[in-house]
Amino acid sequence: MNFTLIKKSFVGFLALILTTGCADLTENLTGQPTVDKFFQTLNDYNSFITGAYTPLITLYGGDMPYVASAGAEDIRTAVTAPSLKWKGFEQIDINTVGNPDVVTRELWMFHYQSISACNTLIQIISENTKLSPEELRPIEGEAHFLRAFNYFQLVRWFGEVPLLTEMNQSNAAVEPQSTVAQIYEQIVSDLRNAETTLPISQADPSRPDLWAAKSLLAKVYLSMAGFPLNQTSYYALARDKAAEVIDSEAYSLEKDYSQLWLWDNRKTNSEFIFALYASSDNGTGCWVYQAIRPLEETGWADFTSDERFLETFPVGNGNRLRGTFYLTLNDGTSWKNTEAAQPYVGKYRDAGPKSGGYWGSPTARLADGFYCMLRYSEVLLIYAEAANQAEGQSSVAAYAAINEVRRRAGIGELSGLTSAQFDKAVLDERNWELAFECNRWFDLCRRHILKETMQVYYPDAQIDDHNYLLPKPYEQMNIMTGIVQNPGYKE
Repeated sequence: MNFTLIKKSFVGFLALILTTGCADLTENLTGQPTVDKFFQTLNDYNSFITGAYTPLITLYGGDMPYVASAGAEDIRTAVTAPSLKWKGFEQIDINTVGNPDVVTRELWMFHYQSISACNTLIQIISENTKLSPEELRPIEGEAHFLRAFNYFQLVRWFGEVPLLTEMNQSNAAVEPQSTVAQIYEQIVSDLRNAETTLPISQADPSRPDLWAAKSLLAKVYLSMAGFPLNQTSYYALARDKAAEVIDSEAYSLEKDYSQLWLWDNRKTNSEFIFALYASSDNGTGCWVYQAIRPLEETGWADFTSDERFLETFPVGNGNRLRGTFYLTLNDGTSWKNTEAAQPYVGKYRDAGPKSGGYWGSPTARLADGFYCMLRYSEVLLIYAEAANQAEGQSSVAAYAAINEVRRRAGIGELSGLTSAQFDKAVLDERNWELAFECNRWFDLCRRHILKETMQVYYPDAQIDDHNYLLPKPYEQMNIMTGIVQNPGYKE
């Protein structure tokens, strides 16, 4: 695999240059378009909002978010693969490497590109004289939702970052970074806006509805209750917001877990609340399906699972195991007898016909994958964890939430646990249920249990609080002069 050909080099580009895919937009260096020939119809606004999705689809269609999550138990970098002998990948586990720009650059830039599109749209809507506020309210809510999603990712990866909105985006190059608390305040504000302006349902499943806003807000509250803010009063808010989604019955668990990850079901299942959908036809194709495939099946083995994680994974009825891992190659070879010699990821294999589906060989470099950012099962587990933490005991409703997830997986229902035992059970369930979906790393961080959990996996690693954040990319520190490097990394 040729890294330079596959991944774009962003050197010399400002993080906020916007790629919209829309027609005839003249952009300045902040990504703000002129409006004399655009934003005349509702279709113009709908066309422009797609530009906020493009960077996210590109990011999660590659492997950088997953490689950056390799400090947790579920994901590891397959360092036996020759393609991984790049600066930064050898020791990305527990973020011990000095400054892996090859990883962090994409996490930083793609999220800020999406933020730029959201800021532009919010600003244009505020100046609108062509359409009624009622017509534009759902699109404005969508922009607030996406901006909140982007900042939620950034603050968890990097901590303090510049908080750019429609008010100060033109000052991006010199804007100082904001505190973690200030960033979360903006996230909550955006999501509260979105849950009152987004429609109750969407004809297009790729667009968020108000339940997506409520679900993400529940997850944000859960994070705010933990490290580094440690505002435990937010557990009750997370519980109550998750309960709103559960009580709505707008979403439900699919009967067969393994069917969730098939391309044919990506837009028809009852469980995905917010997902990103790639399309090789419009320039947002993915290649993560090939990044996770074994070298023996024309893959790159950029990242795999870990044998030790597989050993802890409950078999149950087998549906969740089959949907999560890829353990036997097409020719019958066990993962143990491959070059990487680690269990492979199953969830992202089926990226449509061009990926060869789940079992076939890829017919193109870019395929049509999908990446679920929020599922109903996670809302159930958010409720279970938050209710137990808020109330100091595991309630009937909390047991019902976690046991609904466990029943589908075919593992025994829980009862009679202490609050501490129930809490551990929920965290374990999240680890198994949401494996490879970029959640476990953040769970270890927000619960401040990174060292005690991962020291077993990496006994020689020097794990301390600096490992909870990634280093900020050097390239961006030269462009955005208000950035200060995170502690523990060289300036």
